[in-house]
Amino acid sequence: MGEPIDEAAVAEALRRQQFDPDEHDRGLIVERLAWSPEQRLQANAAFVRFYLGVRPDGPLLRE
Repeated sequence: MGEPIDEAAVAEALRRQQFDPDEHDRGLIVERLAWSPEQRLQANAAFVRFYLGVRPDGPLLRE
């Protein structure tokens, strides 16, 4: 059921975030900028499928 958790990597990430809370966000941005257009499309489609699975009627809109 998935890959085992690398405890050392998690500990290192948490240690780095103590000194620079925005480091994780920058890492995600850099990673996604490297994606090809096809990878971006696949990620967007996966999100839409997830969202519609959670909220099949769409977003809650309030007046």
